[in-house]
Amino acid sequence: MIPDPSATHVRTDGPTGPAGPLRPPLVLVHGVGLDLAMWDLVVPDLAVDRTVVRYDLWGHGHTPDPPGPRSVDDLVDQCRWVLDEVAGWTGSLPDLVGLSLGGLVALATAARHPTSIRRLVAMNAVFDRSEADKRGSRGRLALTEADGLAPVAALAVDRWFAPDWQVAHPDRVATVRDRLVGNDLGAYLKAYRLFVDGDPSMPAAAARIAVPTLAMTGELDVGSTPAMSHAIAAAVHDGRSRVLSGLRHLPPIEAPEACLDALRDFLDDDAPVTDEDPGEVRG
Repeated sequence: MIPDPSATHVRTDGPTGPAGPLRPPLVLVHGVGLDLAMWDLVVPDLAVDRTVVRYDLWGHGHTPDPPGPRSVDDLVDQCRWVLDEVAGWTGSLPDLVGLSLGGLVALATAARHPTSIRRLVAMNAVFDRSEADKRGSRGRLALTEADGLAPVAALAVDRWFAPDWQVAHPDRVATVRDRLVGNDLGAYLKAYRLFVDGDPSMPAAAARIAVPTLAMTGELDVGSTPAMSHAIAAAVHDGRSRVLSGLRHLPPIEAPEACLDALRDFLDDDAPVTDEDPGEVRG
């Protein structure tokens, strides 16, 4: 069964009136096991001068889980539908930002539909993983299949957030843990299997991404490593990388201000990315 993208749960923030936003619209794609609320701490600032659109991936949040297995193409079709809707009612090509699984979706969409976006940010995204890189993800998949969501949620929290950060931000930790545990198990497993296997067209298809691209991750992200962000930036036509000092896997939740600074530096910079730009910015 081919999922109908019009069933996607979408939320829009920011200026939408006749005058239109001051900057191009922005579409945000969340990570596996999370939902569009993952962006809550950065959207108010981003939506001051642009339309910000975020949506729930298939089987997440308030978007249904269609019957049958899930494929990268299903997620690309969903993302393309959102992009086309946004372009249609704003009259502008959107920028696209995806994190983790959302980063995989964003890269795959940009490679398959290179004229559908203006700029691309692949945040904390996996890329060209070796079998050794995938081993931990395969183990967590097997754990979830055997024991459900609670054990993998606990592992995710400890992998995504430093211990001292967890102590300082108990409410944010609880929100993430509750969201992970609250998933439908079957829908989560479909999405996580896809995440483990990755996009079969990559890394070769990255060469088809022609729009200015930022590959960004946390300095301490052990799954979506700085080396992967550097590789994405090198593989696309017009890329740069940025490593956020001291952060792990969820910058929009860990350090919203640092995340916003990095996004605005890239999205609001109308100068093209060139070969003379530094390959890496640390922040």
